[in-house]
Amino acid sequence: MHKELNIIHLDEVDSTNKYALRNFEELPDSTLIVAGEQKAGRGRHARQWVSPPNTNIYASMIIKNAGQNPALASMIVSLGALSALRGSAPDVKFWLKWPNDIFCRERKIAGILCESASTPKQQIAGIVAGIGININMPTEIINTIDQPATSLMYETGNEFNLKKVVKKLAKSLNKYYNIYSISPEVLFTCWKDENLLIGQTVKVNTGEKEIKGKIIDLGHNGELIFESSGKQIKLFSGDVKINKNSIDFEKLELI
Repeated sequence: MHKELNIIHLDEVDSTNKYALRNFEELPDSTLIVAGEQKAGRGRHARQWVSPPNTNIYASMIIKNAGQNPALASMIVSLGALSALRGSAPDVKFWLKWPNDIFCRERKIAGILCESASTPKQQIAGIVAGIGININMPTEIINTIDQPATSLMYETGNEFNLKKVVKKLAKSLNKYYNIYSISPEVLFTCWKDENLLIGQTVKVNTGEKEIKGKIIDLGHNGELIFESSGKQIKLFSGDVKINKNSIDFEKLELI
């Protein structure tokens, strides 16, 4: 079993992922780096992550026991962030959107960016999992983001104590890292159950093209099993595009 996460607080950093990768060898497993401000925060596909100072959670977790399946690191962190959000705002409904975003209805509230740390011989030494969660981001900033976004403040009208939410996050990450250590299968099942778009017809941008089809299932390596034009394909990366007019979020089985 893992002990409590080792938390490092930084006032300012280029990005918590870059800091974790630079110091990966020296820092212990289960270290959580938390920054008050990121100067060069990144999301998936090299997108900028909007990081106003002392407003949201900008963090990265070092996972050295990622085994042979790095996708499990993403599952640990997305479930940990989801649990922390639910613990902070029990009346708000949150869900996971493949591969590792957290949404409230059709609006994104958190994202995960996993990057491999390599040994000098270019072998994978572990995973750095970046976590960005919108906590106290006000409406005027949310409205400038180029995709539907939200924050805990936007959803509840309340301002949150960042330190308290970080504590919830650290506790949740520790919980799911322990679950992974005991049974990767249980972790996978928890993650799959929170992905509520299974069975839904959506569009997926693969980076090369956009395809429309139905999400059939999710695989143990984190892949999306997708049916399009009568054929089943596996996608290991991509952006699922959801249409709020075609999905009834109230009828999805939100926990």
